[in-house]
Amino acid sequence: MVKIKEIMSKNLVVINADKTVREAVQMMADRNLGSLLVRKDGQIVGILEESDIIKNLLSKDLNAYVVKVETVMSVPYVIGEDMSDNDASDLMVKQNVRRLIVSDGYAIVGIISMKDLVRPVYSGRSFWS
Repeated sequence: MVKIKEIMSKNLVVINADKTVREAVQMMADRNLGSLLVRKDGQIVGILEESDIIKNLLSKDLNAYVVKVETVMSVPYVIGEDMSDNDASDLMVKQNVRRLIVSDGYAIVGIISMKDLVRPVYSGRSFWS
């Protein structure tokens, strides 16, 4: 097992909740990201993932140029940075999500995705040695 803080991404990309989904999609495309953290009044209040856009915008035939990010975002699940990769995997499966927000107990310090969990397996690297 490996701790989340050893494999999480520390590159947090944030969008304001009042931006349009179109602006969010462009930001995600420009940076090759599958999600953005959503900020409102200086606080992280949600996460916008590709699946949120499909489920909460496209499937409802809403206009991405008008609808605000806060309308389609989801509430993120949080995991502690000292938890294990197995804990993260279990929580993702249980909650049917692909990303978790990582906290040090005081602040958001990263994000971990399914890709982060499988990367060591497929790259031949080992975090355990």
